Amino acid sequence: MIPKSRLRTFNSDAPPGSCVVYWMISARRSEWNHSLEHAIELSIERELPLVVVEPLAIAHRWANDRSHTFVIQGMMDNKRAFEDSPITYIPYVETKPREARGLLEKWMEHADVLVIDDFPVYHPRRVMEIAISIGKCEVHSVDSNGFISLRGQNRSFTTAYSLRRHLHKTILTHMSEFPHPNPISLATNLKRIDESLVKQIFTESDTPITPYEFIWRICEVKDIGINALSKLMIDHTVPPVQHVPGGSAEAQIKWKNFLNTRLSNYAENRNQPELNGSSGLSSYLHFGHISSHQILSDIFTNHDWDISKINLPHNGRRAGWWGLPSDVESFLDQIITWRDLGFIHCANVENHDRFESIPEWAQKTLKEHEQDPRPYLYTFEQFENADTHDELWNAAQRQLRSDGIIHNYLRMLWGKKILEWTPNAETAMEYMVALNDKWALDGRDPNTYTGIGWVLGKFDRGWTERAVYGKIRCMTTDSTKRKFKTKGYLEAYSVSPSTQQKLFPNTAAESTNTDYQRRT
Repeated sequence: MIPKSRLRTFNSDAPPGSCVVYWMISARRSEWNHSLEHAIELSIERELPLVVVEPLAIAHRWANDRSHTFVIQGMMDNKRAFEDSPITYIPYVETKPREARGLLEKWMEHADVLVIDDFPVYHPRRVMEIAISIGKCEVHSVDSNGFISLRGQNRSFTTAYSLRRHLHKTILTHMSEFPHPNPISLATNLKRIDESLVKQIFTESDTPITPYEFIWRICEVKDIGINALSKLMIDHTVPPVQHVPGGSAEAQIKWKNFLNTRLSNYAENRNQPELNGSSGLSSYLHFGHISSHQILSDIFTNHDWDISKINLPHNGRRAGWWGLPSDVESFLDQIITWRDLGFIHCANVENHDRFESIPEWAQKTLKEHEQDPRPYLYTFEQFENADTHDELWNAAQRQLRSDGIIHNYLRMLWGKKILEWTPNAETAMEYMVALNDKWALDGRDPNTYTGIGWVLGKFDRGWTERAVYGKIRCMTTDSTKRKFKTKGYLEAYSVSPSTQQKLFPNTAAESTNTDYQRRT
């Protein structure tokens, strides 16, 4: 049974139905998934068949070839995972606006209960709210996001330190909330749904069933995939990242590679632009292709760790508390503290992606320096096209456009310079959000929104006052070049696309969205 802290129930007085439906919109995986586990438990308890619908909509601002390809590649992995089980898995790709406007409601008319992922931002949040408002069946919203539940803490956190202190005191609770590693194994004796009912629901909602061949073609990427994507009414100017395939299978490869070869040097290498030091998991975590619980379980197992290894006191310190190697503790601070801090913040703050969500002291100091002369001013188009005077900033933006990520440390510099080169902080935040949401594979995520907020003082403290920044922490290109080697990075992301992707020829230059902030 999943923890009560991860479950919210709505419309419990709705009439009974003939099946359990899991609307898979953010935890897009078959393993380590609280939502799937809960749906299977309900199906067993109520003796009803289970249908898993994984929809991919186009009715949102940033639907494009890049994110669509990544998600659809994950659908192929899910199809393989479910095909030998009694669970009916239905991947659905919307091809034109409002094509599936009645699909969710029609499934709810037949469902005894609809299980839906609880994701605190962007389109998945809106879909969850719509499902609850339809009211035609019982709705269970399930949080399968992070180590610390979104809404079980009954409070918000304003700094990483405050979350660490809470974590230290409540570690037993969080250690008891791991989902089942392979929930499909629990579904052996489930009833199967009548296939004629599936066809009936799609017909009555006037929604075409997505052909398997269409999904296969998009997974091929290159010309075959691009041609298939051209049939969708989405933004075709943001191409797939051909060297970064999506899906749970690829997520497992990347995770095992990092765990076995790079985690031991994480603290030292993660901020080095010319070293492949980070996990590369941010996009897979964002789309739910891998679970942070699996990552933590593997780490704890590898190091034979349990809570008896914790070093008291529970004082919120970043290092030394877990009783694990320093590089491992540094990674845990990212995958738990900073990642969950962002998710909990976005779940509790409605305007998390707007200037008004940053602390009052930060708003005040930025307003006081709004009229300060800017050394440069650039339009959104100049930023998007990497057309500034700063070669390192331009290289970071080109990496965003070509790889769908920006290197950890340079992502911070990228944001700070946008703040410095725009007329005011509101414009800077608007530009950063738009650039990330459009181009980043890990965009439209709680951690990218809070990372952008960090650029403007969120989760940070005041620093020495200076022009433009006020008391907001400042970063410069010159200091970055003094601290880290950047020549190879600049060459890799030069103007000529033919010279790109040379830093790590066998893998993408990887990043993790949990590492936007400089940790202090």
